[in-house]
Amino acid sequence: MTGVMVCRAKTRNSYAMNSAPAATPEQVMGTCLRLELEASALYRRFQAVAPDAELSDLWETMAQAELHHAHMIDQLASRRGFTVPAISREALAAIVERIDAIRREADAPDLGSDRMLSITAALEFSEMDDLFGAICQAGGVDPDAGRADHLAPLMNVVLARESESGVLRHLLAAMIRLRRRAETANALRP
Repeated sequence: MTGVMVCRAKTRNSYAMNSAPAATPEQVMGTCLRLELEASALYRRFQAVAPDAELSDLWETMAQAELHHAHMIDQLASRRGFTVPAISREALAAIVERIDAIRREADAPDLGSDRMLSITAALEFSEMDDLFGAICQAGGVDPDAGRADHLAPLMNVVLARESESGVLRHLLAAMIRLRRRAETANALRP
């Protein structure tokens, strides 16, 4: 298997080269597919309890986008000659642990709109996105293509509602991560 071997480093959002045992291609693809489908299901759950049409539409859009991601993962997995990026079992387990922690926040009683928006922002800008991006890149698909369109409804709702600082904190962190990812990509270009 070719590709970059990644594993958890000291910070939550950084990965480093390592010789840790790699997850199997089936584990990597299956985990990514499962995370995308679970995100879609969570957004459907939020849609069902949305207090207004604007939020209902937002979570409908987000749920559909996650299904699209799942479809892309499925297509890449079935593509002849596709090489799954090498990801350590440790890194894959850490991603799942982080995503599960975010989703568990949705189990709180009396979950309000701002909290659901915060969970959505945290999920959208989590390591799940890094995993999806690595798989897309391995398949020759630009992981950032369409990203702005995918996230614009979330950003518009958050800004229009002047949501609590938790949502804005996740969005700010996401902007920093995207900037760092772009800088890293530019540094790796010949």
